[in-house]
Amino acid sequence: MPTLEDAKKDFAAKLETISGALRSDLQKISDGRARPGLLEGLGVETGGTSTPLGQLASITLAGTTALWVKPWDPSHADAIHQVIRSAQFNPTPEGGGGSVRVPVPPLTSDQRKQAQKEASGRGEEAHVQVRTALREALEAASGEEATELRSLAEQCTEQINKIVADKEKTLYH
Repeated sequence: MPTLEDAKKDFAAKLETISGALRSDLQKISDGRARPGLLEGLGVETGGTSTPLGQLASITLAGTTALWVKPWDPSHADAIHQVIRSAQFNPTPEGGGGSVRVPVPPLTSDQRKQAQKEASGRGEEAHVQVRTALREALEAASGEEATELRSLAEQCTEQINKIVADKEKTLYH
């Protein structure tokens, strides 16, 4: 049976995982700036399996408004082109053969509002995960330990709010 100290460590690890996953998810939401994270997680069909683009090509900045994608295997270039065209921020990849230039268009006001809603929604999902993890951790805790767990959850909630606020700030600045 796990000790209370183990339960607190597990709870803290869960909270860190939740906030890390939120950061990663929000990085995939376009804010009109070129960032490799916009493309890294796109799934490219290769040999019947979906492989993240970041594992098939190098993705680098080409200025502040574009990305360069250079496939390590040129035979994947067409599949990479198709996947990039279907990305959430509607890019128009340029080039062929070796490398691909991907301009990142600025967001319209409607796209900014939609991105803000998506960021807020993902933040709320993270809050729900924190509450669920807290409820599970409180089952094994009592008194002072429960207070410590609630304090950890409160700190994580504040961190989630800050992560979402920072993302919303980048959407409008």
